[in-house]
Amino acid sequence: MRSNHWICAVALYCALVGNVACGKRAVYGPPKIPVYIDYPDAGTCSVGRTLCTDDCANLLTNPTHCGTCGTACNADQVCVGGTCTTVCPPGQSACDDLCVNLETNTQNCGQCGNPCPGSQVCSNGVCANSCAGNLVPAPTFGDQGPTTTCVNLRSNSNNCGAVGHACVAGTACADGSCTKVCPGATNCNGTCTDLAADANHCGACGTACPPAELCVNGACAASCAGTLKQCGRSCVDVENSASNCGTCSVACASGQACVNGACTQTCAPLQTNCAGACVSLSTDNANCGACGTHCSGEQSCQAGTCVSGCGATSMLCTDRCTTKNSFNQCGSCGSICGEGEACEQGTCTATCTSGLTHLDGACVSFSADNNNCGALGKVCPVDQTCVNGTCTAFTAAAPVSNCNGRPANIANDENNCGACGHACAAGQSCQQGACVASCGPLWTCGKSCVDLRSNDFNCGTCGTACPLGKSCVNAACVSNVTYLAGLNGAYADCGTYIADIKSDRNNCGACRLECPLEQVCANGACGTSCLGKNLTACAQEGCVNTATSATNCGACGNICAPGSACVSGVCQTACGGNANLQVCGGVCVNTTNDERHCGGCFVPCPAGEFCNASSCVPSCPNGASRCGGSCVNAATDPNNCGGCDLRCPTGQSCNAGVCG
Repeated sequence: MRSNHWICAVALYCALVGNVACGKRAVYGPPKIPVYIDYPDAGTCSVGRTLCTDDCANLLTNPTHCGTCGTACNADQVCVGGTCTTVCPPGQSACDDLCVNLETNTQNCGQCGNPCPGSQVCSNGVCANSCAGNLVPAPTFGDQGPTTTCVNLRSNSNNCGAVGHACVAGTACADGSCTKVCPGATNCNGTCTDLAADANHCGACGTACPPAELCVNGACAASCAGTLKQCGRSCVDVENSASNCGTCSVACASGQACVNGACTQTCAPLQTNCAGACVSLSTDNANCGACGTHCSGEQSCQAGTCVSGCGATSMLCTDRCTTKNSFNQCGSCGSICGEGEACEQGTCTATCTSGLTHLDGACVSFSADNNNCGALGKVCPVDQTCVNGTCTAFTAAAPVSNCNGRPANIANDENNCGACGHACAAGQSCQQGACVASCGPLWTCGKSCVDLRSNDFNCGTCGTACPLGKSCVNAACVSNVTYLAGLNGAYADCGTYIADIKSDRNNCGACRLECPLEQVCANGACGTSCLGKNLTACAQEGCVNTATSATNCGACGNICAPGSACVSGVCQTACGGNANLQVCGGVCVNTTNDERHCGGCFVPCPAGEFCNASSCVPSCPNGASRCGGSCVNAATDPNNCGGCDLRCPTGQSCNAGVCG
């Protein structure tokens, strides 16, 4: 219906002024700002435009209806963000009283007054038959009349999922389907909008920044944050924008993606090029398992399959699964952060945790992200991984494998379980290199496997999230300050998690300080020796006891099958006949000290308690100290001598808390 209306509107407009949408270059040129109704039969406008008596107008850009219907700018002014001004934003030019991008504007392609013929579009300032990157040609209504422009079918509410399919009744386009609630964004009058970065809706729908300013972290500002580059009224990551690749308005060819600021057909490892967009087929709701496979609103893409229900860190808001960690929905549906704030661990905060960067309303880390290593959009090449913000070559060492150019621990990676590319189905977990049904020894939240004893977004019960400054310990949200006070400095508050900085190779000595790939962490320092007693250095995993480790049994990377246990460095079936071990969810569990299975399978300790000698206790017995989830004797334990994770040099013993 709407496509027919569009044809009628184009025909009427062509009959009046000879519009270029009919494939004819106007001899005298069209009027500066044509007056027309997008859908005349219905008397309605397309999404993003407002009916002003007998005219549909974009109140953000139309100089005859600037900000409100009937508010006209002076003859020497243009309309930017609903405000009359004399200057267009950077990268735009004034053509017939409108600010346009000469690289993409179909009616002013390359220069003012140069319309593209027929159904051609403007790409890189030249008329073409196809669009750049992952965009497609589609009919649109604008201040210059009906025309054909390049749109993104994943986000354009007038062409959602398919050309001509418009979202109605207040819904907006997200991931190629119409929805009432936008995942990770806010529905502003039928358009999914990032209130942290949209200059026309900054911090709230309808709150526009002055013409010379941008929206940064939900507040109007004079310049972009970090390495983002100003392109028009937007801050853009030119390292991975197919429409602004390397610099503003440089568009990649159709089907190409932008990687590290260069157009290419090849995406980063573990990503797939779907019509010019680099996506992860295991998690992308618009390309789930294969390019073009869409999950419905109340589904989520897990392991490349659309499943009913949201993920462990997501929530259902009306009709769509959305993250709990976005500026637009922080912690709960409809909870929008304030001006200049960021969403960290489902909590709005004015200051990000040390080591994190405040960017577009989020607290992000560039220290270990292979697609944003050291800076936004910097993708590590094949066979390298991000270590402390630097792309570093690596050599796989079992149980860590080289999976398509990235390291993956096949012992517990649900996307590479037992072998590269072997993904566990939704509701399964990867235990000892095998997919275990019913989440194995864990719990099911929606369709995700989680540990309710330690998951900050599902603490004690599914959906119970701990606020920033608290962590989930023994199924209860506890103050980080209070919890850390009793751990002798071995643990640190890393904002979104608590880390053992004495032995965690990813947080060695300090949060997010990763050891070189061939080293492990001992006493808060990186090296090749584990120190302590009965510990072996398994590079890229850490220090383990190969006599008892089910994933490094007898040697690094020797994985015992689920239901088997490692006894004296040998995998043995039936849990090795150890009376303290029971098969819980297909995995051998020590029920004497496992707080999820204390004294028996799936017998969790009450919130705030942990398991010691098969009984749930609030604290360690006399003479013992708590280190993480275990009770140790710091007076005699060479691996915790005088305090948690203080290891004695190899060969030394611990006496009265002193190595010697």
